[in-house]
Amino acid sequence: MARFSLDEGTSGSKRRNTRAEEEEASKKRRVPSGCGTSTAEAEAEVEVEEEEESEDEEEASEEEDGDGEKCDDDADEATDMGDSSGIKRDRELSFRIDPDVLECSICCEPLRPPIFQCRNGHTACSTCCPKLSKKCHVCSRDIGHRRCLALEKVIESIVTKCQYACYGCRATLSFLEKSSHEEMCSHAALFCPIRHCTFSGSKQLLSTHIKNNHSNIVKNFSYDRPFMLTLKWQEPFLVLLGEDDHVFLLLKNDDISCGKALSMIGIIPNGVKFEFSYALWVHGSGSSLHLRASAEKMRKWSGIHPSKNFLVVPKNFYYINGIHVDVCIQKSSEIPM
Repeated sequence: MARFSLDEGTSGSKRRNTRAEEEEASKKRRVPSGCGTSTAEAEAEVEVEEEEESEDEEEASEEEDGDGEKCDDDADEATDMGDSSGIKRDRELSFRIDPDVLECSICCEPLRPPIFQCRNGHTACSTCCPKLSKKCHVCSRDIGHRRCLALEKVIESIVTKCQYACYGCRATLSFLEKSSHEEMCSHAALFCPIRHCTFSGSKQLLSTHIKNNHSNIVKNFSYDRPFMLTLKWQEPFLVLLGEDDHVFLLLKNDDISCGKALSMIGIIPNGVKFEFSYALWVHGSGSSLHLRASAEKMRKWSGIHPSKNFLVVPKNFYYINGIHVDVCIQKSSEIPM
């Protein structure tokens, strides 16, 4: 710890006392007006002495103030140095990095230990090394025997936010668990199912978007309450909008020879802690068809129809304007995770 000492010298008060004593002695030495010195000259000498005293006092005051400022500055500096010596420095750093640096240059997947490097410093993940016959894909040197411990430590220390933080996810993740979390994140972005529409967003944003831009093919519903709708011939699907803003699609597949295949999917992230099931009834010609199944969850519908659960509707169940369907959608209790 640094120490400081100040040379005080003669203080201002001492100098003023000395000056007062000198003034008094000067007055005693002053010659009376009748002893060869005029009154005007005596007064002039007094005025000169008073001006010198005033200047001396001002200089003394400035020196005293300067000494005080120096003392204050030195004290502040000493305090700052003392404080900094007792502070525990935070060893956590925040910085930006190109994510490509943290990916295997061969498979483009995130790097995770063990990470191998050749003698020239080129890296590869443990999955790709055997596929390359343990030869570097850049310089053909041997790889797979020497680990890149420095990069492993960097990757293990990285902490980041979920990419869906803007949609409400508050998870703080290590780099190694980021990918698996985002695949199952309940706040993941959802994509509009309408062809040529590029909108994506949270559940609430997607619901609002569909209401405002695609209301002509939307049907609102409540869980556990059957409702009837007509799936028109020119419509490949209808959008069913739940009371909790979840979006479902009632699909009509025309690519079968014996009729139309009806099925349902939910535009819902895989991480949502609920399961959804549905029931379909189609009536016609004195008979009826019925299907009960679980709704498959997906973030984006790519145009592929479910291949396991669907209801085939023959032509004798058709109406002029389309297929009349009774629908009931159920929402299960929360699934333990």
